[in-house]
Amino acid sequence: MPLSLKENLPDGSTLCVWTITETENELKSRFEGLGLELNENDTVESYRIARKRMQWYAARLLSAECVPDFQGIYYDQFGAPHLVESDICVSYSHSHDKVALLFHSDHEVGVDIQRKDEKLKRIEDKFLNPEEKKRYEANGHALEELHILWGTKEAVFKVHKHHLPFKKIKTESFPLDRQGQLVANAHRFDGTHRHVLNYRLMDDSVLITTCYNEA
Repeated sequence: MPLSLKENLPDGSTLCVWTITETENELKSRFEGLGLELNENDTVESYRIARKRMQWYAARLLSAECVPDFQGIYYDQFGAPHLVESDICVSYSHSHDKVALLFHSDHEVGVDIQRKDEKLKRIEDKFLNPEEKKRYEANGHALEELHILWGTKEAVFKVHKHHLPFKKIKTESFPLDRQGQLVANAHRFDGTHRHVLNYRLMDDSVLITTCYNEA
């Protein structure tokens, strides 16, 4: 079953994950069956990598299955996704065979899903601030912790959509478990914004979600 997870979270958001088991032709056929109007941002055929095209189809099939009255996705000037003819706030993430969707009727959301990969260690200095690196080293360079830190910054960035360097997103210390919660403070030009995020370690991936309510 491609829809491998659908869960209503305590913060009022809904989390959905699609695990791609179909061929590209099967995904394309199912997408065409939705009868959605394409717009100038729908450039699936321009993707040279088959996996990217499959993730594109899966994101829309997932949305059609989970989001009320889904009519399509468009992107703003910052590349952030929005729903056509809808005020529902959405966030998407994809990695290999998985596509994640988080949505809320009123509040901005952010989601990140990443397959565990040692290659992330090559760029740790690009997103860890000194305090985070110190904690990470003290904890034995755990790959899962590094993925949680990366996913946290991705998810928070998606909430704010632009003008937020990853090192300006500063996480507080948190216990590493199979699933848990952590706090990240986004230091923007207009002040500090506090975010509570939830993480879970899946078999081969790390999943992070956040719902931002300024109140």
